[in-house]
Formats: sequence, structure tokens, C-alpha cells
Amino acid sequence: YERAKGAAGQTLRQLPVVGESAYGAAKRMKDSLKQLVSPISIFETLGLKYGGPIDGHDIRALEKAMRDASALHGPVVIHVVTDKGHGYAPAVDDDVDKFHGVSSFDPDSGAFGAKPAAWTDVFGAALLEAAEVDDRIVAITAAMASSTGLLPFAARFPQRFFDVGIAEQHAVTFAAGLAMQGMRPVVCIYSTFLQRAFDQVACDVALHKLPVTFVLDRAGITGDDGASHHGMLDLAYLRLVPGMTVSAPSSPDDLRDLLVTALAHDGPFAIRYPRGTAPQAAGGKPRVVPIGRMSVLREGNDLALLAIGKMVGVAEAAAETLAAEGVACTVVDARFVKPLDQDIAALVASHTGAVTIEDGTAVGGFGDAVLEALAAARVAVPVTRLGLPDRFIEHGAQQLLLHKYGLDAEGLAAAGRELLRANRPSVLAG
Repeated sequence: YERAKGAAGQTLRQLPVVGESAYGAAKRMKDSLKQLVSPISIFETLGLKYGGPIDGHDIRALEKAMRDASALHGPVVIHVVTDKGHGYAPAVDDDVDKFHGVSSFDPDSGAFGAKPAAWTDVFGAALLEAAEVDDRIVAITAAMASSTGLLPFAARFPQRFFDVGIAEQHAVTFAAGLAMQGMRPVVCIYSTFLQRAFDQVACDVALHKLPVTFVLDRAGITGDDGASHHGMLDLAYLRLVPGMTVSAPSSPDDLRDLLVTALAHDGPFAIRYPRGTAPQAAGGKPRVVPIGRMSVLREGNDLALLAIGKMVGVAEAAAETLAAEGVACTVVDARFVKPLDQDIAALVASHTGAVTIEDGTAVGGFGDAVLEALAAARVAVPVTRLGLPDRFIEHGAQQLLLHKYGLDAEGLAAAGRELLRANRPSVLAG
């Protein structure tokens, strides 16, 4: 058909004087007749050749479609229809995710092995607990119900759960509208995907000082999903938003405390936590914590190790390593990047130097917030900032990437030694 159409068009165009006019008239007639038989597709209105729909599970049909497309001139759209999980019963029966993202499982039964509690699980349970006593709480997600821990909430409170699909901007504006009507919306989303809705966060929520809680899962290095999924920018860009509280828990109990604090706060509040297994929880009832207050976990006279979120555990491990070498470290869990505890300046001033560590970009993040506080207080103490470099981070396992960029106990201890070597070598000599 395409060859015959091309030959006919070429013949018409070669007619003396009337060639182009004849070709145009013939094309319009052909298009009109075609629309009488079948509606024109959106792709064809854009000037693209279209083939389909084709059964994506029929290999022969796919091969034929590819061969036909390769013989055409110009861009071609092949419309292929598939069923997610096709051919594997456990995946077909999984109505929520269709085995979208999986870890190890039994191929015969489709059963997953038992896994320790993840940060996501801790959040899901905490939100459900809070919603039992406050019917203003609603949960909103953007096609991430399972992976943000909201399935138990959705089952328990179907009228208070909203999956808006892959529409992050709508999720945030929808939350703003609910907050204006007295609800307490919680927007649960991967850290990297909230970037799509930055304008809505700023202008629809923060501008109006609305009590919307943003829960950012998969913050920091996420590992296997690659550069587009690392949640490395959140601390930096959320810190820019006027009136936004920005926090990161260092433990499951801290996460639960921050959630109830956010739900009691009359303004926008962000909580970010990493992918993976959470540390063991101490338990107990969650409590509202003072916003903008740090916790000093360990005291020493030489170095101040200032950490946020997951990096607090790294700082504690590095302090142990340095203590064995005669270096006494103070370890601080900042908990809040904004507002930052302004007492942090006086604390740093009493040490030889400080090292900040965060699992996000070092550009505009936690470390820069500390430097701003020191500058405002006229504190002149050497500070080393550890964070991700100013580039997109490659695919790789979490621990491998954290080690590569010096964001583990070994890297932090090395940075501390280097700072002391340059400013007070006698500590290391002792």
C-alpha cells in the first residue's frame, strides 16, 4: 500500500503545470475516504504513520509490524498492547503492582521472603495510628500507594485515601485545597518526584501557609533505580521555600515523632527518609518535638560531627573510630535543616573544627545551612562539608555509592582526620 501510494504520488507530482495541485487534491480525497472507513488517530494528525493496536504478546505480529515499519519513510508509531505480568499467575493476580518492583521470591508460588521492617513500613504504621484518632488526616499519593506504605491506610480508610495517578502537581494542589477546608493532608511521594511539583509546593501550599505534610520516601541514594531516582535535591530546594519546615529522622522513633509534630503544625512540613531497612525502634508513644531543635548524642572537645537523617548513625560510628585514635568527638543529630537550631553555632565554636554530613547534594543543603548559621554568628571555625557532588549520581548499590562519595563511617573519619591535620595536628599526634 505504501509503495503504491508513493508511486502514485510521484506520478501525479510529475504532471506538467498541475502536478502539485493534482497531488494535493488526491491526498485530501484519500484522507477523507480513509476517515469514512476508520477514524484518524492522533498520531496521524501529527503527521506520523501509525500501525496498531498490536497484541504485544504475539511475537510474529510484532516482528511483522517491525518489518513493515522499517520499509516506510519517516517517523512511525507502532501501538503495542501488553498485559503487565502476562503469563505469570502470581503477577497477574497482584492487582496493585503486578510485580512492578521485586526482590527475591519463590518463582513457583510467587511468595516473597520475610524482610525486616523498612522506613516505609514504619511510616505507614505511624500514619495509620495517627489517622485512627484524627479524622482530618487524609493520605494522597501519585501512583505509589504500595511503595510508600499506604496500602494499610487505603484498606482501613478508603474514603480518606487518594491515589491521583502519575500527577504530582495535581497531588500537591489537591492537598492544598483539602488543607484550606480544614483537613490535614499527607502527600506521600518519592523524593525525586516531588521536584515535578515545586511550583505547587511553593505557590499553592507554602504561599498560603497551609498545613500540608510532605513525606518523601527514597531520599538520598536509592541505589538500583539509577540517576533519575536518587532523592538528592530535596534538602536543598525545600530549604528555599519560605515557611517550609524541613526535617529528616535518624531512627524509627524519630520518624514517628516528626510525623505527629508535622500533623500538629500549622504550616507546610517535609519529612524525608531513605530507602531500605530501618534501625530497631525503641517503641513508646510518639510525641510532638520542638521544631528546630537538635540533639547532642555524644560530647567531645576536638571535633563536632554534625549529621542529618540516616547519616547520624554514620557519625556515631565514625566517632567511635576516632575515639580509638584519641580524638574526642561531639555528635549532633540536627533533625531539622530548616529551621536549623541556631545554638549549633556556639556548639561548633567550642571545637577545633566541624564536619557536616548529609546524603544529598552538598550544594545548598544541610552543610550550607550550617555555614550560614556560623557566618551569621561570626564564628570562624574550619568546617568540612560532606555530601553528594554537583552532578547526577550514577546507578549503583547504596553502600557502594555511599562509600565512593565518602558518606560512610570510613569517609567521615578520614575527613575528620584531614581537618585536624590541617588545623590542630597535635590532637592526632597525641
